[in-house]
Amino acid sequence: MQIIKDGAQKIRVIFHLLTLTLIYSPFLFAQNIDIAPLINLDDLEPSYDEDNIINEYYNGQKENDFTARKTQIYEEPFATISLLNKITAEVKTIDIILKKIYHFDELKIYAIDCYNSKVFEKKETAVYLNIYIDETAEKIFNGWMIKSLPSVSSMEHPIYDIWVDQCYKS
Repeated sequence: MQIIKDGAQKIRVIFHLLTLTLIYSPFLFAQNIDIAPLINLDDLEPSYDEDNIINEYYNGQKENDFTARKTQIYEEPFATISLLNKITAEVKTIDIILKKIYHFDELKIYAIDCYNSKVFEKKETAVYLNIYIDETAEKIFNGWMIKSLPSVSSMEHPIYDIWVDQCYKS
């Protein structure tokens, strides 16, 4: 083994080692890449998104159920919401008739209006709520509560959490 005395020789040796490392390192860590089979696009059948939307929108009900539900007229429009008691971890689902006050423990919930998107639009449900603390009549929530965006329209309460499930309106 040769003893390297000169600083320039040390730099050249280090440079050559680095160069060899950079050149041969891809070969050391190379992986085999499998090629996916090609798909013949002419053999594919078209998918009908409208049918999927209808099934999603009405939770997989049959076509006859869909037409019956679409034409169903409710005596009074109502919204279905869920309430979580954060202390007991109990979830209660309730139906609230629009424009009527509903008392739930220390909350007074008043649903003003609700919205369901049309069948071929992106699925969306929203309810316009006013929520008060019953004893003090302090308003703690006022606005649209949107099903798909619960964090955007959330209610701040130390015990209860509320979210929208559905809207039934003729």
